[in-house]
Amino acid sequence: MEIILLESLNNLGKAGDIVTVKDGYANNFLIPEKKAIVANKKNRDDLDGRMAEINANNLKKIEEAQSIKSKIEGLEINIINEANDQGVLYGAITQRQITDILRAKGVEINPDMVILNPIKSIGEFDVTIRHYEEVESKIKVIVTKK
Repeated sequence: MEIILLESLNNLGKAGDIVTVKDGYANNFLIPEKKAIVANKKNRDDLDGRMAEINANNLKKIEEAQSIKSKIEGLEINIINEANDQGVLYGAITQRQITDILRAKGVEINPDMVILNPIKSIGEFDVTIRHYEEVESKIKVIVTKK
């Protein structure tokens, strides 16, 4: 199904782009969450008129992302976890755990914003958080043995 994006999405495109996605993804997530509309003839014709509204909404989201970035840029997170004698964790550190720790510090982000390969050993790791479009911040995750 072809849709018109009303806001920029990490893996799809920027606001105003016309992209093709699976029907279920469009009907069950993008359209109900008002992140996209169906790219039918009427909506395509109206796209030029709506671009000012879409761009204004996009700028607002970028400002919100910049605000969150300023709160967490350079932040260090300490995680204590069970590990064996070689430093390999019993389980991995995931996006959800990092999101929960940030939420406890008063920063609301979604787990899909955290760009991370699961951490499976003790040590220091740089983690990228993609807030919106080109707005990214880096935090340091320090994993120690319990």
